[in-house]
Amino acid sequence: MVDKERQGGSRRSLCVNLDIMEYMIISPPVITPSEPPSGAFLLAAGLEARGISAGFLDLSLEFFNYIFEKVPEGRGYPAVKSALTYLKNNSNYLPGQHRTVSGVLNSALKLFSKGYPGWKISLMDLTPPSEVHRPEELLRICRQEVTPFSGFWEEYLLPILQKHLPKTVLVSLSYLSQLPAGIDLALFLKSNGYHVITGGSLLNSLVQTGKGFDLLRRVLPDTILGDGSLLREIETSDNSLLSRLSWPYMLNPLQYISGNPIIPYTLSTGCFWNKCLFCPDRKRELSIFGRDVFEEFISTVPPSIMKQQPVIHLLDSTIPKKTLLDILPVLKENSLDFYGFIRPEKWVADQSDMLADHGCLMLQLGAESGSSSLLDKFNKGIDPETSLEVIRSCAGSGIRTYVYMLLGLPGETVSDLNDSVSFLQEAGNSIDFINFSIFNLPTKCELSDRADEFGIELIHDNDSENVIRLYMPFLCEGKNPRIMARNFINEEFSRLPTISEALLRTPKWFRTSHFPLIEIPGRISHKTGS
Repeated sequence: MVDKERQGGSRRSLCVNLDIMEYMIISPPVITPSEPPSGAFLLAAGLEARGISAGFLDLSLEFFNYIFEKVPEGRGYPAVKSALTYLKNNSNYLPGQHRTVSGVLNSALKLFSKGYPGWKISLMDLTPPSEVHRPEELLRICRQEVTPFSGFWEEYLLPILQKHLPKTVLVSLSYLSQLPAGIDLALFLKSNGYHVITGGSLLNSLVQTGKGFDLLRRVLPDTILGDGSLLREIETSDNSLLSRLSWPYMLNPLQYISGNPIIPYTLSTGCFWNKCLFCPDRKRELSIFGRDVFEEFISTVPPSIMKQQPVIHLLDSTIPKKTLLDILPVLKENSLDFYGFIRPEKWVADQSDMLADHGCLMLQLGAESGSSSLLDKFNKGIDPETSLEVIRSCAGSGIRTYVYMLLGLPGETVSDLNDSVSFLQEAGNSIDFINFSIFNLPTKCELSDRADEFGIELIHDNDSENVIRLYMPFLCEGKNPRIMARNFINEEFSRLPTISEALLRTPKWFRTSHFPLIEIPGRISHKTGS
């Protein structure tokens, strides 16, 4: 998925013909190296569709490769090459073997990290020598110490910058795991005379539902919010860069660590339900980008990528029903499989056979709880009986089910937790993968504004002004429901045979991009690329 071909040869990127690139969009380490980071990728796709010269560079992918190449071969060292060969050359992974080779790669990262005391690197995370929530401390470390990235910037990045001479470098931050490298990258770019602007969903989240954006701006003063539509050259009819997308100019020469290309795409922003009391999207206006936008984007994907049987990763907070049904013919015509997150509503059960027939490999299902009263309390708009029907129907149609349970909600009782146990027992082996999440209370949301109504005590520690924060510590009736939930997971849920099997089968690494490729009896296998 790292080809410089243009869209079917019909149009060549302006980047190829110009000596100076207008924008270079960089995603810094660490993001899982199995698919392009969505924010940076879609920004580059939006600029490409508008004829603005821009190149997309996933430095996280390149950084992992940089590390793996430095690991010695031979006895006593992780067998990195064979692990990468397995992950890149298979369209269908066996759960046990996937777990083994992922462990090999993480061992290599651990070995590399030993050369940088205090730093820890994994396939999904990066921990600096200080707390990641303290931008000014991270800046001090990056200024005074050699970081794991120092040699990488010089060896790999600098030649690319000198070749393309971007007028502006856009650094995209989606996760806290990218912040240390993002700060170090900005320092490196500025020291080499490049104009740097930082943006991405991490910054947007700090403004919309968190706190500490001003702290971050002390370290990264040139920032932009939103999806990139505020860049001065862009004119959009609906103020959204996502309303027109073309395959971007990819600067990465490497294949992602995946048996088939994973293409990130979103049919909407915001959420059509938009009623959950703690939802971070409550203040985002719902925008839907329909079949025409999707069809045009797919027509620009290079033939070399299409031959590899890519999988579309739908990024929506929850996939809208009508829009999904509208694009199913486009998916089938182009032999594209897909997966994404969806609310477990009745129509999903009714249409599961059709979804499977049109390439649905997996659905991420937010069942959240087996307690109807708890779901109603927070305006979730779903119920356990329907969720159970959806899970069973999808499994029966051959669609992998990745079930999300949300525990530790304010006011959750042992009875509520036991309802969730019963729910999971009834779902049984219809659950292929499972995620037990412990509730985090967004710093800014309707529930935190109405904390007193729900018996929530917000904890304001003395050091809170010096850190960036996405979530707020809290107690409920003097107790921490998160602790009770965590204990319940360890003592009760993991003892259920079918749940322990699902937990063992659920990959610890590579986020969701490998899940649709895990081979499970009775589930649809992904097509093999040519």
